[in-house]
Amino acid sequence: MRRSKIIMSVAVLSACLALHAEFKAGFSRLDVTPPLGIPIPGYFNMRIADGVLDPLVIECVAVSDGSNTALIYSVDDLHLTNPFFEKAFPLITKATGVPRDRIYVHATHTHTGATDWPRKYYTKEQNRLVRVFADVRMAKLADAGRFAIADMAPAKIAIGRTECKDVSFIRRYRMKDGSVRTNPGMKNPDVDHPLGAPDESLQVVRFKRDGAPDIAIVNFGTHPDTIGGTKYSADWPGVVRKTFENGIGGGVKCLFLNGAQGDVNHHKYMPEPARDTLYAARSNGRRTAIAEYMGRRVAGTAMSIWDLCEEVPAGAVRGVVAAHSMPANVPTADELKWVELFDAGREKEIPLGHMEIKTLTGKSSRVRELKNGPDHFDVLVSSVAIGDAIAFAGLPCEPFVDIGRDIKAQSPFRMTMVTCLTNGSEGYIPSTKAHSEGGYEGLSSRFSAPTGDALVAAQVKQLKELATGK
Repeated sequence: MRRSKIIMSVAVLSACLALHAEFKAGFSRLDVTPPLGIPIPGYFNMRIADGVLDPLVIECVAVSDGSNTALIYSVDDLHLTNPFFEKAFPLITKATGVPRDRIYVHATHTHTGATDWPRKYYTKEQNRLVRVFADVRMAKLADAGRFAIADMAPAKIAIGRTECKDVSFIRRYRMKDGSVRTNPGMKNPDVDHPLGAPDESLQVVRFKRDGAPDIAIVNFGTHPDTIGGTKYSADWPGVVRKTFENGIGGGVKCLFLNGAQGDVNHHKYMPEPARDTLYAARSNGRRTAIAEYMGRRVAGTAMSIWDLCEEVPAGAVRGVVAAHSMPANVPTADELKWVELFDAGREKEIPLGHMEIKTLTGKSSRVRELKNGPDHFDVLVSSVAIGDAIAFAGLPCEPFVDIGRDIKAQSPFRMTMVTCLTNGSEGYIPSTKAHSEGGYEGLSSRFSAPTGDALVAAQVKQLKELATGK
């Protein structure tokens, strides 16, 4: 009996060592800058692209344990919606052989990208352009996966974690009258206090490759909306990539993953002279000034721990994508009444702030969409793991920072990279506490207050299943 146990232990150890030796990682990057004339989503007003500030790209990191391969993408887009993915995923699998549960496509949430799918309020010509470019983007996702797999080389894994301080701030505030407002203005005298604190943690995964440049995955969460206007730009995530690669040198490649960012904004209160300098540069035509500041701060923080990353064992590559039923945010009688008042030209009678009114009454608002139900929606939650050390926790929404914090705290993995807008786009999902407090994000969300806690539970369940081999 003892002899058989020893033989079994040696066999397991040998398998683990073989698996470690077979671990590989590869990288690809493709320019996916759209043609001009496509609508740019992200604001309440229509914007049509009329120029390019910097390229939009698709990046892909392929990882393999020798038997199973996973593809981790980062795409310069506001979001990629569910109809887009219904067509894109089969194309990626056909091109790469990677099954659906190990395809992980994240959108950085730049507010100067192109619409991914036709909209009912676009013109016929705009929707034609959108659909043509959607097909191009799908083809490039498939190509990026193939190229990353072809680039794979034997690799070791190292991880690092630190904080990027004073870049993000919670954008929701309790006002002195007791109400909750989003972005009420930095010098607004009616502000009482912010509702929470940003997650300033920054995480790095380093793939040390044999005979090929290293690959970095950098994870940090806040809104990429520093530029505005009608010209394509990757915003500060693009600056992170460029600055990191130039700073480290040696051909290193950097993929950026945005974290839980639903209630955090960028460029925190800096000293007045510094802030004035950045805004003056932006006003004088250098629209990327704040993006450059943000990207350099994040990249510099990541570079500061690059040489200190701790090596961890590789292991089995596995993933899961599962649908979880979440309760819908069905409109109340008051909300339906407010929309009627708005449509009747009586906006002044609605007891909400301007941003909240826009959210509640827009052409595709949650109130208009859900006035006849349904009561629940299925939400796809995505998880990918490498060995026992690293997990990627993808949420198809803009989750609040507390959701990201809770997932990381409960995850069984040494490092868990929570990412927003992954494998779908379901809009804002506030934490349960934040939803009950009110504000713009909760008003716009298709999901009711318990969804925050339910989303955490769903992701943690999947991560624990991956960790135990189920």
